[in-house]
Amino acid sequence: MKKLNWLFLMFLAVVFFSCDDEEDVTLDTTAPTITITSPAANATFAAGDVIPLKATIEDNEGLDNLKVIVTDPSGTDREVADQNIVNFLKDKTNKDLEVNIGLDSTAVAGAYVLTVEATDKQNNKGSKSVTVAVM
Repeated sequence: MKKLNWLFLMFLAVVFFSCDDEEDVTLDTTAPTITITSPAANATFAAGDVIPLKATIEDNEGLDNLKVIVTDPSGTDREVADQNIVNFLKDKTNKDLEVNIGLDSTAVAGAYVLTVEATDKQNNKGSKSVTVAVM
């Protein structure tokens, strides 16, 4: 019986001393920040041109997804598929993105909106847009 009491006391001592204060968990509620450095707002391009898009995307915890979307004058969205976006997401660090967006030779004249959308690991979303003109 004495052995059983000692074992029980030892068990309680181990459980008591092995419990450590839990660290406060801080949730990431900060959305990624995006700065588009090129093209400038209202820059003009011709049908068939290539629009060089340059942006800096930063997040305090790490990025999970990135999209570049082109909206034409009729409101139709087209997601840009580019190897630089794939490579950017593999790295998942704060870095500069460079994507060349090709316009069709039959692109309709008007205002086009280029949007960069970023989602971090906690599903916080950030976006930034720039409008350009196609003549």
